[in-house]
Amino acid sequence: MNGRLTINLGALAHNYAEFHRGNPKQFAAVVKANSYGLGVAAVAQKLWDEGCREFFVAFTDEGKTLRQVLGQAKIYVLAGVSPKTQQTVAELLTHNLIPVLNTVEQCRYWSATAAPAALHVDTGMARLGMNVDSVVQDISDLNLDLELLVSHFARADEFEHNFSVLQSQRLTSAFDALRQRYPRLRLSLANSAGSLTLQGNGELKVQGDDIDHLDRVGIGLYGGNPFTSGAPKHYSENLQAVVSLHGEVLQVREVDAGTPVGYGSTYIMPKASRLAILDVGYADGLPRLLSKGGGAYFGAQYCNIVGRISMDATIVDVGELDVAEGDWLELMGAHISVDDVASQAQTIPFEILTGLSPRLTKVYIED
Repeated sequence: MNGRLTINLGALAHNYAEFHRGNPKQFAAVVKANSYGLGVAAVAQKLWDEGCREFFVAFTDEGKTLRQVLGQAKIYVLAGVSPKTQQTVAELLTHNLIPVLNTVEQCRYWSATAAPAALHVDTGMARLGMNVDSVVQDISDLNLDLELLVSHFARADEFEHNFSVLQSQRLTSAFDALRQRYPRLRLSLANSAGSLTLQGNGELKVQGDDIDHLDRVGIGLYGGNPFTSGAPKHYSENLQAVVSLHGEVLQVREVDAGTPVGYGSTYIMPKASRLAILDVGYADGLPRLLSKGGGAYFGAQYCNIVGRISMDATIVDVGELDVAEGDWLELMGAHISVDDVASQAQTIPFEILTGLSPRLTKVYIED
């Protein structure tokens, strides 16, 4: 027996529609890390069926996997191209993948081809990307077929912070200059939080009505709240939960007050109760930090996790609830959101989803 991970493809489609609002051509799906752990084959196919035609992955191998699913999709590889790694020209060309060029060296290496590329500039994140202030000059002597200018909001999740406006301003002059040389150049700046903010706050828009832009949406598609602070509820309240995690009850046992529970006896039962032992543990991606403050849901009632979460098991105090062997308890889903789990585990929903183990049994539904 092992835990059950249910992915609601209907909710995924709903969330995608919440972003594109009738214009799917301006939205690409981020499906790196196996679609945030949810299974790229099923997720990408559903998004394709809903009208998504452009996708972002991290590495060439992810692009090759996605190409086997979607023969006609436009697939961007964020790591770019390199002669010393898997990100080789031959691999990218063979599988019709588009590199996101991050350095002058990558641009020079790719310029020997006649294939299209995207260009990544850093506007204030100090991660991947070329210097936004010098990029026009840096590539002026190179023969590139650029179709997309990419940058990335660093603090769009902090709704009230104005750093995204500053990044937009930094990008404007470079985009305008590059578009004179590459007239079909499009702009890709917004992530999930930035995309929702752009829809309701004109201050962040560097693109005019005549400029094609491509938002890159990830965590919002998968049901996570893309904002960490400050955003009015209506910005994300229509996003639906896509993922639910349930554990099966392996055993129910009655314990007395004073009984130590789990490794290290870190929890002592304050009163007599009943414990349900579930077949999900930290090897399945359930954060060990949930040992203090985490819970499960059964029969319209929230139950506390007690004792340390083990590699393959979690202990839940079910009290007087009618729980028996073979029952299933929700550890994440409709009643305990991925954001709730992330908050309890002192992390972010991205880490929760991408940390889910492949050994969980995946079930896809249309609801």
